[in-house]
Amino acid sequence: MSVRLRPLNVLVPDKMGKLQVIEKKFEFGLRVFYNLFRLLPLIYSDGWLTLLLTAVTIAASVGNEIVNYKTGVIPGKFYVALLEKNENQFWHIFWVASLCYVGLCLLIALMNFFSWCLYIQQRKNLVQCLHKIYYRNNFYYQLNGVDDQGIDNPDQRITQDADKLTKLLGTSIIPTVLLSPFIISYYGVKVWNTSGGWGFGMIVGYFLIGVIINRILIGPITPWAARVEKAEGDFRYKHVSVRVNAEESTFYKSAQFEHHFSDLSFNALFKRLFTFMCWRFPSQFFQSFFDYYGACMSYILQLFPLFVFHMYDNLDATKLTQQISNNAFFFIYLINCFTRLTDLAMNIAELGGYIMRVSEFVDNGKLYQCGVENDGFRDSSVSEDNKTSGDENLIEAENLSFGPPTNSNIRIIENLSFKLPRHKTLLITGDSGIGKTSLMRVMAEMWPHDGNLTKHFEKSDAYFLPQRPYFPVGRLSLKQQLLFPAEEGLLNSEIDDDIIGLLQELKLGHLLTIVGNLNDSVDFEWQETLSPGEQQRLCFARMLLANPTVAFLDESTCNVDEGIENYMYGMLKKRSITFISVGHRNSLRSHHNFELRIPSPTSFLFHEIYNNKF
Repeated sequence: MSVRLRPLNVLVPDKMGKLQVIEKKFEFGLRVFYNLFRLLPLIYSDGWLTLLLTAVTIAASVGNEIVNYKTGVIPGKFYVALLEKNENQFWHIFWVASLCYVGLCLLIALMNFFSWCLYIQQRKNLVQCLHKIYYRNNFYYQLNGVDDQGIDNPDQRITQDADKLTKLLGTSIIPTVLLSPFIISYYGVKVWNTSGGWGFGMIVGYFLIGVIINRILIGPITPWAARVEKAEGDFRYKHVSVRVNAEESTFYKSAQFEHHFSDLSFNALFKRLFTFMCWRFPSQFFQSFFDYYGACMSYILQLFPLFVFHMYDNLDATKLTQQISNNAFFFIYLINCFTRLTDLAMNIAELGGYIMRVSEFVDNGKLYQCGVENDGFRDSSVSEDNKTSGDENLIEAENLSFGPPTNSNIRIIENLSFKLPRHKTLLITGDSGIGKTSLMRVMAEMWPHDGNLTKHFEKSDAYFLPQRPYFPVGRLSLKQQLLFPAEEGLLNSEIDDDIIGLLQELKLGHLLTIVGNLNDSVDFEWQETLSPGEQQRLCFARMLLANPTVAFLDESTCNVDEGIENYMYGMLKKRSITFISVGHRNSLRSHHNFELRIPSPTSFLFHEIYNNKF
């Protein structure tokens, strides 16, 4: 089955057959705002709580602006009291000003607090929605194991990109954008009344010039912000890889190699960061110029009421001083409101990169949701699960053909046919890379196939033990690891004796000494601490606790000695678990009834093993 691909993307297969899309280019434009609008239902997915926090943040901002206005006209009152040498009035203004500034500081703190609460709630909403998309229908397997469809570093998009997007949105953009029209209208009227249409027009013209220049300068920032994020993800992934594989790397004596390629990864990041900062430089220069030159503009505007309209000819020196002080506050504050909008240009440019990366993830995830539960790919072939106990066969394959999901023209296995009788075991053998694990993926419905594949058991009755042991991170307790992926049963102490007995049988009793208690969190990660043989035995214990009807074992005992391997297969037989194994050891033949030998993609040998020893 072919995978739907975007025509503008160039696909590059990696060494494992996974398709990786060459880096896409993002541009700043109306599509950024369109994608932000489409992300808002995710950001506000919890409904009233996020809306309430938004309203409270806006309310605190409104209160801040009101008190800010009160404090803005206080200097003029001080001038009057000082020029008139009125001490009583001075002290009255002083105590009123003190209370106003205390209230202003409190409102600023509340505004920052509520905006940060809004940010973390928006992040929670967005991340939970992204998690639903990521883990539904095994979309995470599609991205990380088959075809990333251009979604580089999906983990980074869920963590860092979602964080930066909601932080900019909640703490900077929403309060400023929602309040600015009202603040500009109020102070615009004040400026119009004091300096006329000429003064107001000059401020608006000043702002429009800034908008045009900013629009030109921020254009390259959005794509470079996205490129920097990708390079950050690649650099982080390199060091995660070194940390996870530190022992193997040391055995290879590859410290110099890892050093060299870690430097190469950082150098790629450094070049992008430097280019990004170079593009930011002219925008930052103009942003600072626009901010500081606004103070000079406020004095230019004083010319109109004083010398053009002669509005203050009848005022004495004291009242004129107060009026000029108040005018300066109105002019500067209106200019400041406009400059805050232009200052947002830098944030919006960076926000655009995060919006495009997150929305691209969401779009691909939603396209992928057309699949069915636990079935990553849709195909027209027949694949049935049927738990009819009266059927004489457990699995029936007829002209079964399959290949990598990324290329429907490649066939790993072609026209495979066999029937495995119920209650019989099967050993799948063949050279490395011939397609044994791929056949297991087809059995698990992770890969599409052509032909007929009928399984006379339900999905819930089957347990797949993959080639590489897996232990979820998070310093989980030993009991959590053994009951994974089930969440129920953790508080059930009745199975603790069964767990301890299994660990003793599999020669893992020393783990109890290490952890102290089955339910205690550990201060290490299991994948990094256990030997390969211990990992396989612990995963085997996990499978036995799940008590499946059918177990699929993909070289699941290759890291243990034959003596322990014989005992492990004996545990399966004792529990009447039907098993299908992939392996290379000749000793495995004695534990199985049938063998499926795959010498080549088009030739197969399915036969009964007569010399097995039970």
